[in-house]
Amino acid sequence: MAAKLLISYLLLSSTLADSVARCTRSEPSKSCGRTLTAYRGWVRSPAYPRPYPTPMSADDRVCTWVISLQQGHGIRIIVYGYDLNSEVTRNSTVRDEVQIFGDGSCSDSRRLRTYTGTSEPTDVVYVPNHLACLKFYRRTNGNDFHSGFTIEYEVVDAYSECGGSKAVKVVSQEGYIYSPGYPFGTNYPPYINCTWVIHAKPGQAIQVNFLDFQLSYSYGCDFATDYLRIGNSNTSYDFTYCDQKYPAPFKSRSNVAWVFFKTGQWRQRGFWLHYKAVGGATASDQPMPDNWSKNVYYSSDGAAGGPKSFQPQENCFSNTRGSVLLVTLTIMTTWSVLKG
Repeated sequence: MAAKLLISYLLLSSTLADSVARCTRSEPSKSCGRTLTAYRGWVRSPAYPRPYPTPMSADDRVCTWVISLQQGHGIRIIVYGYDLNSEVTRNSTVRDEVQIFGDGSCSDSRRLRTYTGTSEPTDVVYVPNHLACLKFYRRTNGNDFHSGFTIEYEVVDAYSECGGSKAVKVVSQEGYIYSPGYPFGTNYPPYINCTWVIHAKPGQAIQVNFLDFQLSYSYGCDFATDYLRIGNSNTSYDFTYCDQKYPAPFKSRSNVAWVFFKTGQWRQRGFWLHYKAVGGATASDQPMPDNWSKNVYYSSDGAAGGPKSFQPQENCFSNTRGSVLLVTLTIMTTWSVLKG
């Protein structure tokens, strides 16, 4: 009987150990910050929507997420409000903080937004680049009430190639157009002619908003060597813009809008515009690669991947239920041996 009891004990221990190992392997990483390569995803403060905890170490006080996509895309970042802690000390006020950068190096010269305190309205940040960075600074020593933040990002099409004598056709429902070299290059090149034709679906119009605009100085657009034209056709553009005055928002009268950009010998930062199809039924413009699975799972910090990159937590519970059943049978067998 002693041998039977030993066998039963070993079987029970092995079952429990296997159950714990399975659950441990299937849990997502709880690290704060990572590199995100999916075309759409979420970034949330640790424990969101519960109050975010005090960091376990000094290295964990700064959480960094880098969004890294393929070249030729831009990024739209949506901040759905935030609630960050602050502490008043004898000499100053210490604040937790979220920062958004327009490149992957997270350098201060590329910082686009800084968030502290509490705010409920949604904020949209446009990044004219395939790289972006988000940082979360936990400077306070304790947080009991503040829930942190939740941020969504998604890719949008971006066009900067210059078609020369041939127009570049733009067919996505939303995206960016910016001058060659913008924003972190060596300014736009001299003596170029660029034309972009934006096409929406029949029955829609195209809304254009300029996010940045800086061309070479001139005394007026009639004499400018660098200028941008926008309109409903390429035979009679509605507006001409030059110098450094931001163009007003433009809305086409049909489902086609033309953008023409010409430069002379001078060079400046250039322009950056956001276009979007409006009216009627709009479809998502997210450019999903052919090999990208529709079955996308999200981990706790918002990273997305294919079906094999992250197994949902339900698998842990399923394995645990099976292990519990096996343990129960083992205990019943042991009890039968003892009674016999």
